[in-house]
Amino acid sequence: MKRLVDTVLGLLFAQVCCVRGMDVGQSPPALSLQEGASSTLRCNFSTFADNVQWYLQNPGGRLIHLFYIPSGTKQDGRLNATTVPTERRSSLHISSSQTTDSGTYFCAAQHSAPQAPA
Repeated sequence: MKRLVDTVLGLLFAQVCCVRGMDVGQSPPALSLQEGASSTLRCNFSTFADNVQWYLQNPGGRLIHLFYIPSGTKQDGRLNATTVPTERRSSLHISSSQTTDSGTYFCAAQHSAPQAPA
């Protein structure tokens, strides 16, 4: 029997969503990784975003907040997130993947619309 290193983590899904006036798309839409492999998920949005948040929904259904990142790069262990608001993109890099990385990944971009004068 092969060790866990040879097992497939399963599919890592990227969700696509639309937020009032902003289209948000992720790629790849689905990803299958072997344990120990690395991969990058990309998020693109149609307009300038004030901040981006990354989430993981694990196979048990639990939603885990990974990053809040207005711009620049943040790292937490094997995860690294980068947001470039002027280029309307964000990415999440997973290095040395583990079985606990399996699940559905979401990126959420927030844009604060200008307020109308009172």
